[in-house]
Amino acid sequence: GEFAHITVREEEKLELSKLATRVPIPVKESPSEPSAKINILLQAYISRLKLDGFALVSDMAFVQQSAARIMRAIFEISLRRGWSSLAKLTLAFANMVAYRIWRSQSPLRQFKNVPEIVARKLERKSDIEWARYADLTPSDLGELVGVPKMGRTLHRLVHQFPKLELSA
Repeated sequence: GEFAHITVREEEKLELSKLATRVPIPVKESPSEPSAKINILLQAYISRLKLDGFALVSDMAFVQQSAARIMRAIFEISLRRGWSSLAKLTLAFANMVAYRIWRSQSPLRQFKNVPEIVARKLERKSDIEWARYADLTPSDLGELVGVPKMGRTLHRLVHQFPKLELSA
């Protein structure tokens, strides 16, 4: 397989164990298993977690590049075969890897000028659908996150996303 040569070196075990406690989806395998290492590194990459040492940096880059390529390939295959549910799922996974954002997170996390606290507040407002953000005024957006000064910036960023309306 793609990750057959990935091994867990002795000097990586401690850092992998620490990372395993910080990733959002629990890892069932022991961090000393190669499959767990790949799982932990991919989740850490998407979550934008910092690595403590240099032991895992090259493996992290390899896992990230391979996962992006594999997800895009599975998406293309499922699309060509007409498997719409699988195509939707694999596209979502490919985008999570490409943009380093979990599906449960705000798309505004892509922008460097959105502070972590503001992104978290937006994510907690799950009662407001993403499509509705474009209808809010700058002052509404600022009030929504409790940071009035961010309203104009958020409004500008929300309107950078394409909007598509379909009717049949």
